[in-house]
Amino acid sequence: MLLKTNTQSTEDMNFLHIEIGSAKDNQKSPVHNWYKFTAGFSYKFVEEIILLEKLSQKPNSQIFDPFAGCGTTLVSSQKEGVKAVGNEGQAFMLDVIKAKLNWKISKRSFDKYLLLIKDSLLKKSKKLDLNQYAHPLLLTLYKDEILKDLYIVKNTVNSIKAEKYRLFFKLALSQTLHKVSIHPIAVPYISRNKILSNDKSVWEVFSHISEIMFKDIKELKEKESTSKIYLHDSRKPNRYIKNKQCDICITSPPYLNNLDYGEVSKVHTHFFDITNSWNDITNRVRKKLVTGATTHYIESDFIMADFLKSDFALKNKNLIPELVKTADTIKAFAKEKSGKKSFHLLTLLYFKDMYDVLVEIKRVLKRNGTAYLILGDSAPYGVFIPTTEILGRIAKNIGFDSYEIHKIRDRGTKWKSLRFRHSLALTENVLVLK
Repeated sequence: MLLKTNTQSTEDMNFLHIEIGSAKDNQKSPVHNWYKFTAGFSYKFVEEIILLEKLSQKPNSQIFDPFAGCGTTLVSSQKEGVKAVGNEGQAFMLDVIKAKLNWKISKRSFDKYLLLIKDSLLKKSKKLDLNQYAHPLLLTLYKDEILKDLYIVKNTVNSIKAEKYRLFFKLALSQTLHKVSIHPIAVPYISRNKILSNDKSVWEVFSHISEIMFKDIKELKEKESTSKIYLHDSRKPNRYIKNKQCDICITSPPYLNNLDYGEVSKVHTHFFDITNSWNDITNRVRKKLVTGATTHYIESDFIMADFLKSDFALKNKNLIPELVKTADTIKAFAKEKSGKKSFHLLTLLYFKDMYDVLVEIKRVLKRNGTAYLILGDSAPYGVFIPTTEILGRIAKNIGFDSYEIHKIRDRGTKWKSLRFRHSLALTENVLVLK
């Protein structure tokens, strides 16, 4: 069994607070709150690291985020005037980030396109057959007239040729989906046991959100665009990012907690025609992400002999026996508890994928660069996995000089009522690689 490491404590990280690993702060911050996703981290963490590393005083400094997600690192960096570059594996989230980085929106064009969308709703076609046009999931989440209006807005937004305006209004529409649904769509969950109270039209909600977004960027228009995002899987080298290009890495990898990012974004990906089925989600989303859920692989495809011949296993010989033993323990506990999830394989595949990401971080960082990762430990079927420590050890095996672990908070207590929930104390941490 792997043992939990002792946390490090230095005055440099005294800004950490229990909410810094969550998106709670972002809900009240302009631009950061344009896309609400519970699995994010605080923009204040990025600001504090920029201060800590004195990046604003280094004109050519640059930040790397291999898991750009909602764009927290990139937006914060751009607000601070610091260069940043990031990878994001999901096409939908790429558009979200691009929209959040687009601050050169003119009042004239904004009004023109908003009027175009309003006119399209006034002239809406009565011939739209939702049973033929809409995804079955969406038919269960919206009233017919609401869903028709949503599709009319989508079609009009898609007709806008100027990308920055098309993505701006697409993001506004994505948030409208949350406000006009029958059930709350609080990503990552659909709360079907609750009913939303909403008497506003799609136009009222959409135009209101658009106006707020436009207001948010008024004071940001003069700021230089310093952040760039790529549609890319960080398990592979991004040829557009040079070796030793960046000074700092700030990111929050997927946790080893069985959260399926392809599944949780399906309302948006189905609506915007990125996916249409479970297989679509697998092929177009899951396969481009770090293995963080049991839905990301087929259990029968896993061959231990091949895993032990992988670059990950060969470069981490001091760690593999412990990981395999832990995986065997998880498998035994699952059998004992009649658990059907293959968390033993998930554990091995997760660290194999994260090894590839750490290799890419190492490649991108300058010789004296530092990586800051927010992540949490895990306990599948009650077997404790010190995820933060393991990733630190992997980092040392690929050439990082050292690692530190700074505790943010205790976590996992709100899920105690779940059938297979353990009683182990878990933590959320900052892993610092140097």
